[in-house]
Amino acid sequence: MKSQLKTFVVACALALSAGLPAEAQTRIRIGGTGTPEGPDTKVIELFKANLEKELGGSVSVEIFPASQLGTWSEMVEQVKGGVLECMYESVGVLGSFSPISNIEGVAYLYRDEDHFFRIWRGPAGKAVIESIAEDSGFQVVGPGFRGFRQFLVKKPADSLADLQGMKVRAPGIPAYVTSIAALGVNPTSIAFEETYAALQQGVVDGLEQPLVAIKDHRFFEVAKHLVVTNHMAETMAFICNAPWYAGLDAPVKAAFETAADASADWYRAYTQESSQQLIGELQANGLVVHAPDLEEFARRAAEARHDGALQPIIDRFRLVN
Repeated sequence: MKSQLKTFVVACALALSAGLPAEAQTRIRIGGTGTPEGPDTKVIELFKANLEKELGGSVSVEIFPASQLGTWSEMVEQVKGGVLECMYESVGVLGSFSPISNIEGVAYLYRDEDHFFRIWRGPAGKAVIESIAEDSGFQVVGPGFRGFRQFLVKKPADSLADLQGMKVRAPGIPAYVTSIAALGVNPTSIAFEETYAALQQGVVDGLEQPLVAIKDHRFFEVAKHLVVTNHMAETMAFICNAPWYAGLDAPVKAAFETAADASADWYRAYTQESSQQLIGELQANGLVVHAPDLEEFARRAAEARHDGALQPIIDRFRLVN
């Protein structure tokens, strides 16, 4: 009820905003959970600059970072209902609307980031994007690599055995839960915005996130052991209302896709350049880095049993060279 009320309030505010006089013919409002100074927001700002440069006064982009419009789940509902045009988030947040978007939560699916982009910018990835739009009403644009996800826990963990039974915050998305449970870890669904407090209060023993999120949201202050597992790749993208997106003029749609891909390229370069620097900064803040043998992790993850609709996608992705 609280979530529905908040969505209604946001809907009213955005509706009033949409009614204000504006010179631009196309207004695009984009919500996000990233901090104002973080890379997730930088991606949207870069997208805005490129799109407005390309299309001039025919388009305007408004950015709402730091969960101004609600949690990611609330923004998903806003985009679904056409209240909000787009959000910038992980493809996995669409799991309850489109089973195949749960591909985001399959562990040890990508060999490296080159493999990631060969998939998402090739026929296999484009087929998934088309299916998501048809099945769920969400258009995914510009899939980007946010880095591999790692475990951050409150106790030392030098092997998979050390993680057994730990309560680890994970998205309440089926594939994430299945993959993490297969590792013998206890996935615990907590709103992302409440995770810092949950760690601080001992509600959970840890979380799993990319390095950029661990630093950006200062989780290193409340958990001190980074376990480098590279278990999933974070697939970020502009997630838009599919009917709205389909209704865009061809030049706007083409410029949108180009700007979204350029933002994804920036994020890839940022991730490459910042990974070692991020680890150094985290260590300087007292973090202890653990590098376990990942062979057993991958073997256990392969035993996970995902939704039947998802398995053919997993098989197709793994066949991409």
